[in-house]
Amino acid sequence: MGDMADNGIECSVVMEKTEFDAREAFPDFKLVFANKGEKTVRLFDDFYPLKDDGPHISIEIFSELGKEKRKKVAAYYPHYCIERGRFLNFITLKPGEKHEVLIKDAYLLMHYFGPLRRLRNGENYELEVIFRDGYGDPGIWRKYVGRENFSVVDQSPWNR
Repeated sequence: MGDMADNGIECSVVMEKTEFDAREAFPDFKLVFANKGEKTVRLFDDFYPLKDDGPHISIEIFSELGKEKRKKVAAYYPHYCIERGRFLNFITLKPGEKHEVLIKDAYLLMHYFGPLRRLRNGENYELEVIFRDGYGDPGIWRKYVGRENFSVVDQSPWNR
């Protein structure tokens, strides 16, 4: 499930697992960009600009409180600035092409809010990932948003 930008790029999230126990590490996931438009599109390759730091994307987890209500329970925001050099890397997507970005070990990046500071078994959540691109098309800032729903379930052997 994802949003489509005005340039024909659809952004979505594909989680390694969409059902897991709260005691497990948050699963790895992919950010998938698919060109659903009719023109070739350029994306700024800024997902991991600094080798030893986290990805340059925003990650948020919301609990589902009802049809229209969501509550943010965890987030990661990149807290660094990068001085851009002369040579920027880009990803070119022709119509129908996809590009996948693997996001590993997100559980090490996440900051949990509230008194429990963790995900809870028996709850449904939504993962939302945002990538901001200000260089793919000069002078135009785009926000790509991908989402995936997941459930946290108790998988202990004595509860089966």
